[in-house]
Amino acid sequence: MKRITSLLAVLCLTALLAACAGKGAGQLPPPESPAAAERSEQLWQALVRQSARHDAAPYRLGLSLRFGSQGDTRRVTALFWGNDDSHLRLDVMAGVGAVIANIVEADARFLIYSPRENVAYFHEGSTKPLLKVGVPVPLALADLSALLNGRFLRAFGEGHTPVAASSPDTAAFALEKRLGGVLTLDAQGLPVRWTENGDKGWRMELLYDEQGLPRRLNLTHANGQKAIVLVKQRDTVQQPFTEEQLGLALPEDTPLLPLSRYRAPADGKVAP
Repeated sequence: MKRITSLLAVLCLTALLAACAGKGAGQLPPPESPAAAERSEQLWQALVRQSARHDAAPYRLGLSLRFGSQGDTRRVTALFWGNDDSHLRLDVMAGVGAVIANIVEADARFLIYSPRENVAYFHEGSTKPLLKVGVPVPLALADLSALLNGRFLRAFGEGHTPVAASSPDTAAFALEKRLGGVLTLDAQGLPVRWTENGDKGWRMELLYDEQGLPRRLNLTHANGQKAIVLVKQRDTVQQPFTEEQLGLALPEDTPLLPLSRYRAPADGKVAP
C-alpha cells in the first residue's frame, strides 16, 4: 500500500512539474520553424541583392530635416554630397541662402563650422557626432550616406541572427555589428524598421521612392526626441567632386574647439 501511495505521489509530482514547465515554456517565443528560417534567409539574401544594386558613386541630395521634441520642433534644409561614404559634405540652411552650418566628415573625422558665430568644432572617433550638436539622428554621416543611397549592408552590417518577426510577410534580424539592434525587412527585402534597444532606445522607420531608395526616415527616441529626414531631390552627378568641393576652408581667425565644448546657441534658434 505504501509503495502504491509513493508511486502515486511521484506521478502527481511529475505531472505538476510538467504542467509548470509547459506553462513557463509557453511564455517564451517559439523556436523558428525550418520553413520560417528559410524564409528569413531568403529575405536577407534579397537585402543583399538590393544593396548590390547601388554602387558607391558621386551623388548630391537635397534634404529637409525636422527635429525636436513634442511642441518644440524645428525645420532646416540641407545639401548632402560626396563621391562615396568616406569623404562627405553637408551644408545646413535655415532659409534661402542662410547657411547655418558647414559640415565635413572624412575617415571618422568630423568638423562643423558655424558661419554666424565664426567658430568650428572637431571630433574624431566612431561615436555619433550629430547627436552632440542637438540633431536627433543617431548615425554618422557615412552611415546616413550609405542608407539614403541604398547601400544597406554598408549601413547595417552583414552580421545577422533571425528573431521572431511581427508578421508572416516580414523578417527580423538581430544585428551583430555596425548599428546593432533589430532590423525588420519587408517582403521585398527592404529595411522598413530598425530598433536600437527595444522600447528604451532609438526607433527608425523607412519609407521608399519608386526607385527603391529611402525617401523618408522617421526617427524617435523613448526620451521624446524625434526627427524626420526627407529626401526632396536626388541630383544626377556626372563627374566626381574635387577635393576643393569636398573640403571646408575655415577663415584664419576661426577658433577650433573640440566637439565636447559645443553649446547650443543661447537664443534658442536652430543649432548648427
